[in-house]
Formats: sequence, structure tokens, C-alpha cells
Amino acid sequence: MADCKIVNESVKTAIENIGGSEQGALTGIAKEYKDAGDAFIDALTTAISAMEGETKDALQKFFTTDVQKYVTEDLPNAINSMSVLLEANRKNFEDVDLQIAQNISGGGQ
Repeated sequence: MADCKIVNESVKTAIENIGGSEQGALTGIAKEYKDAGDAFIDALTTAISAMEGETKDALQKFFTTDVQKYVTEDLPNAINSMSVLLEANRKNFEDVDLQIAQNISGGGQ
């Protein structure tokens, strides 16, 4: 069996850098992706703003129905979900460590 070691403060820092410990509360990289997605959609909208006709309408619909949700919600939320999972695992390690310490000291009886 392989050894397992977790450095609690490093993992906490990584969680915040990746996306935050709570679902939907975007921090770090997840927030950067959200902001970049918003900027991307703004740039696409600006790029076609002077256009006229059905092509513009089709592009606008494509951006707002298919692309926008993916780049501004789905991808940032997926990154955030990974950091929430990491937080849950970090917390489990912390809880087990405390339980083992209490059992050793006789406080867990």
C-alpha cells in the first residue's frame, strides 16, 4: 500500500487557487475562466454588431444559446466542482487525523 500524506495548508491554498471550497462561489482559476468567457462573448458580440441580415442573427443565436453558457457557466462551474471535491477530501483527511489522535490519547472512547 502506498503512503498517503496531505499538507493541509498547501491543499487549502490550492483549493482557493483552483476554484474555491464552495459550489458556485468561484475563486481563482474558475473565476478567471468566467471572466474570460464573459470577455469572449462581449468580443464576439462586438465583432458582429455592425453586421446585418440572417447571418448576424444566426451567429448571435449561436453565441447566446450554445457558446455563452459553456464558456461563462459550464466550464467555470466544472473547475469549481473539482476544487469542491478536493476540499471534501481534504476535510476527510483532517477528520480522520483528529479521530486517530483522539483514539491514541484515549479521548475517542
